[in-house]
Amino acid sequence: MRRFLIILAVAAVSVACKSPEIVKTVVFAEDSDSCHFYRIPAMTLDSEDNVVAVIDRRYESLADLGYRKTSIDISTRRSTDGGKTWGKQIFIARGDTSKVTGFGFGDASLTRAKSGRILCLMACGNGPKGFRRGLKETALSVSDDGGVTWSEPRIIPFPDNLHSAFVTSGKGIVDKDGDILLTTCVLDRDYPDPMPVPWPIDAHLFYSKDEGQTWTFQEEIAYKLANESKLVALPDGRLLLSSRLGSYGPRGFNTAVKGEDGIYHWGEQTVVESLSANSCNCDIILWRDGLLLHTYIKDAKERKGLTMAVSQDNGLNWKDVLTLQEGAAAYSTMAVFKNGDVGVLYEDGSQSPDDGYDIVFARIPRRLLSQSIKDSRSN
Repeated sequence: MRRFLIILAVAAVSVACKSPEIVKTVVFAEDSDSCHFYRIPAMTLDSEDNVVAVIDRRYESLADLGYRKTSIDISTRRSTDGGKTWGKQIFIARGDTSKVTGFGFGDASLTRAKSGRILCLMACGNGPKGFRRGLKETALSVSDDGGVTWSEPRIIPFPDNLHSAFVTSGKGIVDKDGDILLTTCVLDRDYPDPMPVPWPIDAHLFYSKDEGQTWTFQEEIAYKLANESKLVALPDGRLLLSSRLGSYGPRGFNTAVKGEDGIYHWGEQTVVESLSANSCNCDIILWRDGLLLHTYIKDAKERKGLTMAVSQDNGLNWKDVLTLQEGAAAYSTMAVFKNGDVGVLYEDGSQSPDDGYDIVFARIPRRLLSQSIKDSRSN
């Protein structure tokens, strides 16, 4: 009996000392569920920590909305066990190519409001406009049951004076007052193809103070000559914006302070050399103890090397802490579980022979991430 107890004790120590691992699952596999190409991951957690993942169903072509004759649809899958298994696909928005050439929805962004309502904002419209030619319709669908059912999409108009605009895909944020905040990419006029370099895109804030009933486009520029941008609320209440710039190089950052008028006002835009990245949509989140986490594509020439970096000084300086994907990868978005684990939903192109992607969910244990950050401090 004594020997048996000793064996159990040793086994218990062995389990306790085992290093936690990143667990990955394929959520949307290329060439599955009657769709060949999947792109543009969006993600949020519902109030019960269930994962809601949303993507573009691009069917036979990788082309963006407005650059194709057929539609793009938006669908979702949910996980109720922390990302281990996933339910069936549910359509949120479906285009109708039979009536309007190329009409569809794309580039979704998810935000969970204070009430628990999940909002899905999507670009919508029809070809052959494309972003350079005036594509600027946005649609909103909402779910009040954690992403199980969704309302019919309704159009949210942008101001008439804008030539083209779309909300950055992935996710929005909610500030301490309950305001829902996202960024938009805006063109002020028609441009030729190829687009001038650097792209003449400005980032603006797009927000709702009533959980999506009404929306306001902020005329003040958050970042000039930007591209897809993400927001995070800093511990001191300021907003921090991170934007992809050019084709490769440092990322652009700016901060905003909420005034007595209830509106965020932007400071002076900067670039951060310690976070040099391939120009690709990624994500930034506030984790624990004021630490910021940032995903980005590290390779200078190709979209590969999905990496996570940490900042301990509100985004002024960054250090790499994890390599999430060494091979081909692209867009990514993040969410933090109640226990401190971090979920990353990203485009994995490492297994595709035709530039397609699997949409993969990676769950990073809090203990592994804490140790990786500790190790980065000593290097």
